[in-house]
Amino acid sequence: MKLNFQSPKGVPDILPQDQKYWDFVSNIVQKRCQAFGFDKIGLPIFEDIGLFQKGTGINSDIVQKEMYEVKRLSDEPDEDHIRYALRPEFTPGIARAYLEHGMQIRPQPVKLFAYGPVFRHDKPQKGRYRQFYQFNMEVLGAKDPLIDSLLLLLIWQIYADLGLKNEITLEINNIGCKKCQPKIRKELISLLEPLESKLCPTCQSRIYTNPLRVLDCKNKSCQSIVHTLPHLIDFICADCKKYFMNTLEYLDELKVPYDLNPFLVRGIDYYTSTTFEVKDNADPNKLTSLGGGGRYDNLLALYGGHDIAAIGFAAGMDRIIEKIKTLEIKVPSESKTDIFIIQIGAKAKKLALNLIADFTQKNYAVSCAVGKDTLSSQLKAANKVKAKYALIIGQREIIDKTVIVKNMTEATQDTIELAELEKYLNIKLNAGN
Repeated sequence: MKLNFQSPKGVPDILPQDQKYWDFVSNIVQKRCQAFGFDKIGLPIFEDIGLFQKGTGINSDIVQKEMYEVKRLSDEPDEDHIRYALRPEFTPGIARAYLEHGMQIRPQPVKLFAYGPVFRHDKPQKGRYRQFYQFNMEVLGAKDPLIDSLLLLLIWQIYADLGLKNEITLEINNIGCKKCQPKIRKELISLLEPLESKLCPTCQSRIYTNPLRVLDCKNKSCQSIVHTLPHLIDFICADCKKYFMNTLEYLDELKVPYDLNPFLVRGIDYYTSTTFEVKDNADPNKLTSLGGGGRYDNLLALYGGHDIAAIGFAAGMDRIIEKIKTLEIKVPSESKTDIFIIQIGAKAKKLALNLIADFTQKNYAVSCAVGKDTLSSQLKAANKVKAKYALIIGQREIIDKTVIVKNMTEATQDTIELAELEKYLNIKLNAGN
């Protein structure tokens, strides 16, 4: 059968059988973030395109090649004359919301987390989609090595809860602050200029616009050249070195394992100081990332604020879920049905309808098998949805004004008078049986 429409390229559907993985990841992220004092924030899916051009970086791949512009299907200009883009990441939007809603007057630091879809035009492949999902956490309004190390502890605990503790390596580096980054840029340009002909075309264009990004190139020949260069830590100022050493000492105290990667930079312009990535150990070249982040102490000044220290992290949920599936990590699949009502016969069907209306009104999760008439077919349906209890109503039960209550977990059953049914179920469901 040829379909008239399909999902857009690189935008997969999330099918019902996969929802348990998304619930598993989002529940762990939310539980851990809230335990660390983070508040959840919701953001617009599209924002002023300038927010990302200024923040993410006009020369970044995201802005130059990957953003989707939002346009109205009309020849009439929008009344505000603003160009909008689908969000390619969360951090600029969170920074904007922090300033717009005056969060700088709240006790600092402000800790926020979010998750949801983001959009980037990229070549679709496994773990890389055009609409994908991120979870994101940001700490705004303070700079302290302890903040950096505690955020990394939170990240480590989330991946441990996901069953990925032995599958990842946390890599960390320091790329310098506002004061020492001009020196780093100058040093890198002088080192890369003699090697320009050996670099890929993209890196050649970056030597003068953003030389740090050359260190991030995934091209094998560029990587081999990069690893002959001096380490970034050799160029950073004394304050940055002290800050970095304190961060590492705190990580040691917290027993968070990490690897130093002196060439680690991030593909976004706003990063300063501490940078880090969660690398997939299954990739022998350590090029596959399961998340990353760092400090961005200069970003909020670009949006009209003053220099406000901040640090954040983001991870692609799609890629993490594919990793969980590959490893066959068992994900809990809790029953969403408290009561499954089974009816046999026309009179039983009418009583079943009354019970469905009554129990759903009282916020029980109730289900039934529409179109199935036999006891065995309805019990199979109850098992399929992992119902906790099945209520069986037949001709005898109608006459006796009773209901057979079957415990689907223990395979036991009781006959209960209809008048006592709600009280019985309340006791059983509240006891967790």
